Formats: sequence, structure tokens, C-alpha cells
Amino acid sequence: MKPKTTFTKKDVIIAAGCMVLLASSFAAIGIRGRESAKVIVCRANLKQFGYAGAAYLNDNDDSYPSPWLSLVATEYPSPGYERFCRWHDARYPPDGPLCLYIQNGKVLVCPTFRPLGKFYGRWHPNHDSSTSVEPQYSYTMNAYLGSGPDAIVTGGGVYKFSQITRSKAEVFFFAEENAWLRPGCNWVLNDTALLGDGRDWFGTFHKSQKADLNSGVINAVFVDGHVQQVRSALGKNPNDKSQMEFGRFEKYGWPHSWPFQ
Repeated sequence: MKPKTTFTKKDVIIAAGCMVLLASSFAAIGIRGRESAKVIVCRANLKQFGYAGAAYLNDNDDSYPSPWLSLVATEYPSPGYERFCRWHDARYPPDGPLCLYIQNGKVLVCPTFRPLGKFYGRWHPNHDSSTSVEPQYSYTMNAYLGSGPDAIVTGGGVYKFSQITRSKAEVFFFAEENAWLRPGCNWVLNDTALLGDGRDWFGTFHKSQKADLNSGVINAVFVDGHVQQVRSALGKNPNDKSQMEFGRFEKYGWPHSWPFQ
């Protein structure tokens, strides 16, 4: 006869603890799996931006659109409008020149960013509380590409693809910004241009540590069409400039082979 197995109270407690640990592990795997899937979608979105950019250049004599008017036809769709809210105002969907080359509107918003943008967008600088927060786009264009007054403040902006003298694999086209402030970053997603000269910085929300959204990376598409993961040169210590280009720039924005002077 098979001996009867008996369990003590201690055995039951240990078994229950193991089940909790297993459940937590599976939950963590599930969360990581969902985020990994979102990262894949985000990269696919940016790949579409790369295709759209190539098609736009082909149709426009090698010239880039204005970074500030790449995804929107105007930053001021109504008198007195707060342009910093344009990215999350569902009343005015993206209608810029690049949108003509992007058939699926869902491509304009990173799935990881969407819930973060809806939550943190309520506190972005200059927010108009009467405007709902429904992210319409979450990717922003390198401000050193294309026309626009701020793109040439430091004498580095280019208008055409052919004017880029740095390796095309080292200059980003579109990337991601945060919807919340962090130390050393006075601006967040507020338009369609990413001024990587110390004013704007790459986001940090992909693959971030638990409860620290400033610890992660983002994705970017480069002017040669490839997509890769990038980490912001602005770290936790804003006084540490060791990762910054020329001691002040975000990485991969400068379009020239010569250094900034």
C-alpha cells in the first residue's frame, strides 16, 4: 500500500509562497513580453517614417520639410492656440506633408508612449487644461534637417539630404521624446521638431526600470533608413556631459562631418 502523504502547516505556507513567486514571475514575463511587442511595433512605425522620408525627398528635389511642419500643416490651427498642445489635440489630426506618405495613422504614435502621454501630458509646460490629452503623434523630427529658423541658430542646419556630410547612419531622422520633465531637460514633447542642441533630448521610457521612467531608451530612425535603439546623452546627473556631443548636444543630431565650433 502506498504510504499516505501528510502535509504540515509549514509545508502549506511554503507551497503557497512558491505559488505566489511563480505567479509573480509569470506576470513579470507577461509584462516584459507585452513591452517587447510594443517595442517591435514602435520600430516598425519608425521604419515607415524612413520610407515616408525617402518618398518625400524623391518628390521634393532632395529637400526635407520644415521640422516644425512635417506632421502638421500649421502649429496654430485657431487664433490664440497653445501650440504646445498640438500633439495631443484630437480636434486637429496630423495633416503635415509627411502624413501624405503614411497611410496608417496609428503609425504616428508609439504604443508604449500612448498611455504615458495621456497621463503625463496633463502637466506638460504651457498646457491648456481645456484641451483633451489624446496623443496624435509621438515622434519628432531632427531639427537640423529641413528649413526652420531654430534649425540654423547654431549654423548647423541643412536643407537637403545631399548636404549631410556626416555618415547617414549617424544622423537621426525621427526619434522619441518624453511627455514629462526630468533633471536638465526644460522641454518635453511640444512640437514636431527635436532640437538636439541642448534644448530637447531623447526620451527614456522604453525598457525603463520599474518606477523610474527616466532610466530607459527610445527608438530612432536614421536618414539612411535603419532603426536602432538609442540612449539619451542626458543622464541622471545633468552636469555630466561625457556622453554629449561637443559637450552640449544630444547624440546623432549634428549632420556634418566637422565638429560644432
